[in-house]
Amino acid sequence: MPWPGRTIMHVDMDAFFASVEQRDNPSLRGKPVLVGGASKRGVVAAASYESRKFGCRSAMPMAQALRLCPHAIVLKGRHGKYGEVSKVVFEVLRTFTPDVQPISVDEAFMEMTGAMHLYEKKWGNRGIETLEKIGASIRKQIREAVDLPASVGISGNKFLAKLSSDLAKPDGLKIFDPRSAERELAPLPVGVIYGLGPKTQARLHQLQIKTIGELRSFGEERLVSRFGEQARDWLRLSRGEDTRPVRLEREQKSIGKERTFFDNIADPDELRSLLLGFTEEVARSLREDKLTCRGITLKLRLGDFSTFTRSAALEAPTDSTKVLWAAASGLLTKWLNERRGALRLMGISLHGLSSEEQLGLFESLPEITKLESKSGKQAKVDKATDAIVQKFGRGSIKRGGSLREE
Repeated sequence: MPWPGRTIMHVDMDAFFASVEQRDNPSLRGKPVLVGGASKRGVVAAASYESRKFGCRSAMPMAQALRLCPHAIVLKGRHGKYGEVSKVVFEVLRTFTPDVQPISVDEAFMEMTGAMHLYEKKWGNRGIETLEKIGASIRKQIREAVDLPASVGISGNKFLAKLSSDLAKPDGLKIFDPRSAERELAPLPVGVIYGLGPKTQARLHQLQIKTIGELRSFGEERLVSRFGEQARDWLRLSRGEDTRPVRLEREQKSIGKERTFFDNIADPDELRSLLLGFTEEVARSLREDKLTCRGITLKLRLGDFSTFTRSAALEAPTDSTKVLWAAASGLLTKWLNERRGALRLMGISLHGLSSEEQLGLFESLPEITKLESKSGKQAKVDKATDAIVQKFGRGSIKRGGSLREE
């Protein structure tokens, strides 16, 4: 019965945004709820399980979802609230292991391999029995902390752990023994493999390949000749092989914030207001992690899904909101002068992270950075706002320019 060796867990909150709304408004419980934009261009950000019975799902156009489920209740998202709940959930996960890799606001991988001996000693059993207790305890503590359901998948690598949590939904726990992966994967549809989207699945179906077992039987070289080198990765996953590590937060190379809008936005003032809010959040994350950055990238996606990035290098490492906002707003202004179009997504990321400022022997700080140095007035402003947010939560204080976000 024992297996641990390598042990990975995947935790996924069930219909996260919709579940938060149903938790906070008991009258919505048991009813089909769609979180997203209600306009013609609106998109479903989350669909409750009651609405999924009718075929609704996230990323679906809202108009299509309402044709499938006309009586669904449509709610505009509350991203501040979801962020607060997410923070509590991740705090729970880190009580089980420090090795947590967030994938999004509502899911994460956990590397449990090095901690297993502690839990085996604590509970006096080994292997799969211990895994069952850990998984049940994670779900119980999340429920107690935020009163929301979570599904947990456990296996020997990322692919199998993620697959397990998908199979456990909603509000379940599944352990996938990697020793039996080849046999148990064979009857599953090829769509469970990373990278196999609807178009690729359709091409595979034309070749009479619908299950993972049929994918293996088709032959590696024949697959590669038709689909390229990526087919070798599909086959490795089809055998349950996945060596990707859990990337720890302390190894992160960038800090970012992006949002897909419920309705496309073209108003430059509204975009600047949103971007200022994003900049405040990522700058605060820098300071919380005691980091500085040397570069900034702006990501912009139009309604037709064409995507643009604009980057700038900073003259010196910084964690100042004001310095980062000067760079971010400059990038946005430059892009708006180059072309216009309604955006469906906007994001900002900081890179070149460092735990200390590393200036060259003859390097001097540019004038703006001197003004915003750690002994300057702006650093005191950042420190004060960080303290208010820590005590009263996100949204308790904002720069005036970001108030349009509300």
